[in-house]
Formats: sequence, structure tokens, C-alpha cells
Amino acid sequence: MAPDKTQTRHLGRKHIKSFASGIAHMFSCSAMHFAWIAYESKSPSVTIDLLTGKIEPSEFDIERNRILVGMCHSALQGNIKTLAPPGTINAANLTVNFGIDDYRTEGLTSTIGETTYGVTLTDDRGKNWCVELRESRVIVDD
Repeated sequence: MAPDKTQTRHLGRKHIKSFASGIAHMFSCSAMHFAWIAYESKSPSVTIDLLTGKIEPSEFDIERNRILVGMCHSALQGNIKTLAPPGTINAANLTVNFGIDDYRTEGLTSTIGETTYGVTLTDDRGKNWCVELRESRVIVDD
């Protein structure tokens, strides 16, 4: 008999780290405007609460950036729904450290140096699931 496609497949806590990895990659693919703000404001770090959408420091908290954070939030919420009960995520933070000291322009493209995206998800048992993604160069988009 074929499985019922209306049932949700529940995943164990071991999948939480893959959720964090997916969010880090999703964010990094569209972080160009964040990178520009980091460079222009000389503020190399940003922290985002992925459950509430709060972005700090305030220089980064603009509509264009809130859209990307909202997409990451929605993806995380969808992932949380797949966890087997009673599993859940009680805290979710993304910290980005931009390599603003290594700014380069080649033709029409501007970039900054090594940038690190760190995502930490904390489950209902208090365990932290951490992922760090590093990119050697990030395009800066104004």
C-alpha cells in the first residue's frame, strides 16, 4: 500500500543542523545589500533573531533587508513544523561578520573580503545546533 501523502513526515532533532545550514545558505545567497550597508556604515557585524525578525544594529533594519529575513523566518517555520512532537526550536540566531576591510572594485563589481555566516538553533531541550558558512568574497550591492 502506498503511503498517505496527506500525512506530514516528522523529522528527528538530528535534522535541526541541516535546517541551520539551509538558512545560512539561503541568507548568504542574497546578502549583497547587507554587505553594502556593513561597508558604508563601517559596521562589520549584524545579528538577526530568526524567530522574531529583529535585526541589530538598527542600520541594517530596513524594508529591503526585512524581506530577506522574512524569507529565512518562513523557511525556518516550515522546517520547525516537520519536527516530531514535542521537538521545536526555542531560539534561532544568525550572526554575520562581513570582511569590510578588504573592499575591492573590479570593473562594475565591488566586493568585500571573507564573510562568515553563523546560525545557531536551540531546541526545546536546550541543545545548540550550530553551522558556520564562510565565503571568501561577497558582492556588495547598493
